[in-house]
Amino acid sequence: MGFSLLEVPETEHFVARQEELAEIRKTLNSDDSRQTAVLHGLGGIGKTQLAVAYAKRYKADYSAIFWLNSKDEDSLRQSFARVARRILKEHPLASRLSAVNEDSKLDEMVDAVKRWLDHPKNTRWLMVYDNYDNPKLRSNTDPSAVDLRGFLPGADHGSIIITTRSSQVKLGHRIRLEKLKDINDSLEILSHTSGRKTVQDGEPYPQMLTLH
Repeated sequence: MGFSLLEVPETEHFVARQEELAEIRKTLNSDDSRQTAVLHGLGGIGKTQLAVAYAKRYKADYSAIFWLNSKDEDSLRQSFARVARRILKEHPLASRLSAVNEDSKLDEMVDAVKRWLDHPKNTRWLMVYDNYDNPKLRSNTDPSAVDLRGFLPGADHGSIIITTRSSQVKLGHRIRLEKLKDINDSLEILSHTSGRKTVQDGEPYPQMLTLH
């Protein structure tokens, strides 16, 4: 099943984070049981792009890769519905999804996809739960907070990546993303973003304005 990035916000260039990529790889390949990597850090620091880079680099190792918007429960249910339709399109005889159709309720689609992922012969999938920034915790009294555990497959196989701003998500091996320390990496990002290669060629930097 192909890897689709249609709904994933992606930048044209991905810079550095090679150590973090290696740590994700080590985490998700430590043994044959289900493994989870939790990428956490400040907003805009590159968690989603790191997950995209991992999925693109190692997509040949997975039979299916699914991307889920985890900002709230409704977004998660809608993501599962899209996953269900995608599976049925490519595998119309999938037994554990045979009862799902366009009229099925979202919770039914969530359960059907989880059953498909739980199949003992379906072990090489990767699920990416992106933007899990409002987790249900004891310290979080927000009624819209999400308990991701209800949306995770139950089987002890497969791979999961979670991106979150919260350092309190303890659903797997946590990998903290810090700000880039290498000035050359920062300049490379700036040059790609601005479209000016000269930023790295020793010519004057673009003028920066300070707003008061």
